[in-house]
Formats: sequence, C-alpha cells, structure tokens
Amino acid sequence: MSGEPNRPITDLLPDQRERAVPVILDSFVGIYRWHAKRTLRMATEVRAIEHDGRVVAVSMLELLVPEAGYVYYLAVARDQRREGLGSALLDDALHRFRSAGAEVVYAAAEEDNVASIGLFRSRGFRLVERKEVGFREGGLGAWGLRSRMRIVHGEVLLGLRLAPHRGPRQSSL
Repeated sequence: MSGEPNRPITDLLPDQRERAVPVILDSFVGIYRWHAKRTLRMATEVRAIEHDGRVVAVSMLELLVPEAGYVYYLAVARDQRREGLGSALLDDALHRFRSAGAEVVYAAAEEDNVASIGLFRSRGFRLVERKEVGFREGGLGAWGLRSRMRIVHGEVLLGLRLAPHRGPRQSSL
C-alpha cells in the first residue's frame, strides 16, 4: 500500500502537528511517549501519511549537521501496521536526507523492538557502537551529535552511510 497514490506522504506544518498525537499515544509509553510528543513540536521536519482524514503514520526528522541526518521517530497507528507505511516513511526520509546532501543517517530503537530494528536493517542500517557515532571520528562534533540524538539506556543506535565521507578521514560507517 505504501507506494499507492492514495497514500501520499505530506509535511505536517507546526500548526498541524497535534493531529499526529493519537499515533504517538498509540505507539509509545512512558518516557518515549513524552519525548515523542516533545519532538513532534520541535523537529525540523515532520512527515505524515493520512487515511480517511486522520494521521495514521508519522516520521520526525532532523538534519543534525549538513553531513548527518537523524530519524527521531517513526510511528504507525496500530490499526494500520503491516501495510508498509513505516517502510514508506523510512524510504521518504532517506530520499530527503540524500537530497539534502547528508553522508550518513542515524536512528535509534529500543533493543527489544524487533520490528523497528528489522525495518532499519532492511534498508541497510547496521548497529553502531556508541564510540563510532562521530562520523568525523570523535571529538566535540561527535559529542554534539550524540547529545542531539538523545539515545537512552536500552536503545541501540543504527546507522547508514549514504555517500562517501567528503572530509579528510573516513568513518567506519
């Protein structure tokens, strides 16, 4: 269904983002729910898929630095899962980051969230050790990236290299 014309992906402008809250409430609990709601309001880019006039899937994206993108959240309403909506949103995010010139994209998932990790792996993401996070090989730039990702205990970090590193040193991603 994700590629059908009746399931377009659109931007949710800041004044429209509250429409995505039901998907967040359906997808997350505890601190993740709180953080996803906060991120919904703060993310630079929020993309959505609608069905029958309601938001049923949402992605929250950020270009952390010109070379690195981050998928904060992908969420799909329970009654819409297993229809390819998460895949469509992830493919859309990767296209947008490539178009923006990002070299690498990161995402985090709870270590026991097999479905999310499987989705990211299906697109070529691999598990990344926290010490690898800096695609510039560490330093304050890497610390800045890690702090903006807000990775918490119990999450795994995933990464995908989109393009060769243009700087003097190559990352392991």
